[in-house]
Amino acid sequence: MDPKMLTGEATPSKTPEDFVKDILERDLPRSDRQSLTTELKWNYILDKHMGEKKSKFVKRKKLFLTRSQRKDLNLLKLPKDGWNYNDLQLMRNMWMEYMRKNLGLIKKTPSCEESSWCNLSSILTKSEFIGAEITVIRSTVPSTVGITGTVVLETKSTFQVVTPNSQLKNLLKRPSVFVFTLDGRKFTIFGKHLNIKPNERSIKKIKISILPDI
Repeated sequence: MDPKMLTGEATPSKTPEDFVKDILERDLPRSDRQSLTTELKWNYILDKHMGEKKSKFVKRKKLFLTRSQRKDLNLLKLPKDGWNYNDLQLMRNMWMEYMRKNLGLIKKTPSCEESSWCNLSSILTKSEFIGAEITVIRSTVPSTVGITGTVVLETKSTFQVVTPNSQLKNLLKRPSVFVFTLDGRKFTIFGKHLNIKPNERSIKKIKISILPDI
């Protein structure tokens, strides 16, 4: 028994290196003991892996402006003044090129009795209308009938257009019937079929039972 344990003296704690050195000094030949301090390399694999901590992936929460914040920044309204109808010609040309590609599969405008009527209705309903030159031909709001303009903003319930007089007008969708012309063909659109947010309308499944109002 260790004499220090009998006298009550505390035995100093040994490190793992000390234990390994003691064993090697006891069992190795005398000629190899001299190189223990210079050639012995310590590499504890378990200690290395236990000390490493994997960094946790923190998912960042997307930050969006609330409706009230967008309202305070005037992002929900367009300025009423400062519009120039002629400056929007490039936008109109871009929209016509976009719509030509959208209707590329339609060789001719079908009538409501043809099988391709539903396909055409679905394409028109899912299309983007910012840049389109539209005219109100029928509406329960008499003051808007006959207004023609280029769409500069579309919301769930309205089209905001700039007229040839460079005035900004607000047109309700649901009570109105619109018409636009593309390459000599006239298309009539019922606003009630477009009464949905534009970003949702492009991915929304459209019922194939859309029939023309007679």
